[in-house]
Amino acid sequence: MVPAAPVPPAVITRDATGHATVRALKLSAPLVVDGKLDEEIYRREQPFGGLLQVVPRYGEEMTERSDVWITYDDRNIYLSCRCYDSAPPEQWIANELRRDTGGLRNNDHIGVMFDTFFDRRSGFGFYTNPLGARADYSVVDEGGSNTDWNPVWTSRTGRFEGGWTVEMAIPLKSLRYRPGMNQTWGMQIRRSVRRKNEWAYLTPVPQILAGPQALNRISSSGTLVGLDLPPAGRNLELKPYALSQLTTDRLRTPAIRDDVGGDVGGELKYHLTPNLTFDLTANTDFAQVEIDEQQ
Repeated sequence: MVPAAPVPPAVITRDATGHATVRALKLSAPLVVDGKLDEEIYRREQPFGGLLQVVPRYGEEMTERSDVWITYDDRNIYLSCRCYDSAPPEQWIANELRRDTGGLRNNDHIGVMFDTFFDRRSGFGFYTNPLGARADYSVVDEGGSNTDWNPVWTSRTGRFEGGWTVEMAIPLKSLRYRPGMNQTWGMQIRRSVRRKNEWAYLTPVPQILAGPQALNRISSSGTLVGLDLPPAGRNLELKPYALSQLTTDRLRTPAIRDDVGGDVGGELKYHLTPNLTFDLTANTDFAQVEIDEQQ
């Protein structure tokens, strides 16, 4: 049974344990995702911050300020942040551009985890560094991350005197969720300043999960409210394949010379409901087996 949605705060509230409830801001027009943070909404609406360290000083507020906005429209949900940094850019750690590389966690970065079904067990994670490099993955039952999940989304970054900025646009059709008015999601935010080995989160996480692992502890996430969501897209994915081969074997009897062969097949995936998917495979090439995580 899904719990009743909390009363939306003006921007953010915290209970006695530090658990945060954040109000998502609905846009009348899409953001221009360029990393500049120059739209009117950034001047009109107050950001939130107050990220809490898990290391090196557990429970203390992060030493660098973060101004965060969570906004959405009928097509995308956005995370925007003005990431203040007291050090000059040459001291920032940002040297990765590869997608989904584990090295991106060793850069300065900011990321978000959305628990779209508000089950406190599963979610979709996204993070980026000052160069705009992207990493994404899904988590089920707070288990290991599936980095083979590669949805379509955009990240753009910029710089200002005193830090860097980011705008992330995640299409709703890349996510699975319950549609309807006043929906509630779980949400966790993580920011890291690597030269300080400082890791901070929106809500308190177990101290034993020092570093990046706490983003996957979805049961410790905050709450995102005020989401008026359109029907989830019934995405159709078609992955055909064709194989060809040319064989020569002079040791066989009779010998084979320039024997031409081939095969065709494919996979079809159709999202029937937000949490039910129809899969059809014709003449599979066994590129995946039962123990593989689905891509």
